[in-house]
Amino acid sequence: MVDHLFEGSNVSKIGLGTWQLGLKGWGSGYEESELVDGLRNGIKNGLNFIDTAEIYGMGKSENLVGEAIREFDRRQFFIATKLAGFNASAKRVKKSLTNSLNRLNLDYIDLYQVHWEPSVYTSIPELFLELEKALKEGMIKHIGVSNFSAESIEKANNSMKESKVESNQIKFNLVERPNSKLLDFMMENNMKLIAWSPLAQGFLSGKYSAGNRPTGSVRRINRLFSTSNFEKFSPLHTELKRISEERKISIVQLVLAYEKHLGVLPIPGFRNTKQVNEIISANSIILSPEEIKSIETALRMIGPIETSVGFYPRFLPNFIARLGFLFI
Repeated sequence: MVDHLFEGSNVSKIGLGTWQLGLKGWGSGYEESELVDGLRNGIKNGLNFIDTAEIYGMGKSENLVGEAIREFDRRQFFIATKLAGFNASAKRVKKSLTNSLNRLNLDYIDLYQVHWEPSVYTSIPELFLELEKALKEGMIKHIGVSNFSAESIEKANNSMKESKVESNQIKFNLVERPNSKLLDFMMENNMKLIAWSPLAQGFLSGKYSAGNRPTGSVRRINRLFSTSNFEKFSPLHTELKRISEERKISIVQLVLAYEKHLGVLPIPGFRNTKQVNEIISANSIILSPEEIKSIETALRMIGPIETSVGFYPRFLPNFIARLGFLFI
């Protein structure tokens, strides 16, 4: 097995997520040129882990990432992209992977992840044997998953001859986390937790409140932004604000610094270069034991919302899901 991607490498402790590069619905202010410039600025300043996916804008995000990384030496960045669950079958892997490589204009992908657990009609052992074959051929360097349960990861690992699943990208932040069974399994199996939605789509940013809710359809349908949740997590918001004011840093930087302290790899999205600069600064912030204790005390008093990693209706055949995504 090749060396673990996250051991002894130069992968940044905080990455950049690019869902917003391909999907409408985040609200106004997402200009392609600004997003590409933001990515370039991040890479130049040490945020070299870039996460994308083939379904983000049905390839548009990968195209824009490919445009952004064109000016850099290949050793300066790590690209993680994702195979859509409805393409996650032994017969479709090679085509999807080749298309992603072409859009990104790369010879290989650093971390290739299965975006979600495929339908029950898909053979997980056959799928991961094909991924292992792609790894041996040099098309990918590491195998990961996203939104996978411990049971499915174990099935994937048992099916491969020499490789293991090295990471699981899941929703993880201060207020939303999966159950401890999955987290314990990942720790026991030396798997990196890549945290999508590390700022809870901005719920943790300090920008929003019950009287000031976000625009954009993606956030509007997120039940986290309810009056009851703003009330429930008010003590945490208050404590984050207090610490950020004392440290003279933003709440966003504080939250990302705390998640980095936990050993997870947060991949926040961004709107422009200014927001990327904020994330760059968070990459160098080290919290004191007192600050960490204060945040954890507030969290214990409230308790996070337990989330499920599975969101895909697994009894839905892949071809139906594939058709549905054409309208996104």
